[in-house]
Amino acid sequence: MHNHPDPTHGHVTGPVTVLVSEVRMVSLEVPGERGGEVPVSLTYDPQDPYAVALVFHTAEGDVTWMVARELLVVGAGSPTGDGDVMVWPALTPDLDDAVVIRLQAPGGRLVLRLDMAELDDFLARTLALVPLGTESDHLDLDALVADLLQGA
Repeated sequence: MHNHPDPTHGHVTGPVTVLVSEVRMVSLEVPGERGGEVPVSLTYDPQDPYAVALVFHTAEGDVTWMVARELLVVGAGSPTGDGDVMVWPALTPDLDDAVVIRLQAPGGRLVLRLDMAELDDFLARTLALVPLGTESDHLDLDALVADLLQGA
């Protein structure tokens, strides 16, 4: 056991753990351009503790949607959301548990299915890092205010 003095005196330093899970979502749109599997990175950064980034890897480049983490947690068990993002539990054609995520934008919509096991694994890791209800403890409000004032 090593005893090293803590020069930060309680301040958090070093890299923050950012969770990334590479998954393949199935597009439920009419077969065609958007049909088939879509590679997606689920990304959770504790410095933005309320959100999960869905990064879609397309031939034209990456497209990122920010989704409330709580929406994914609740949507895994019952339909939730309105407006731009809706999430609900579903079954795959093989009757495996899944979740459907509908993203609505002015330019159109995208409806995707993700295996529940992959979502559960990712969400469990985010909740171990930042439990629901403790998100505000992970916000650096001083840095946020400084950023806002700098832009003014």
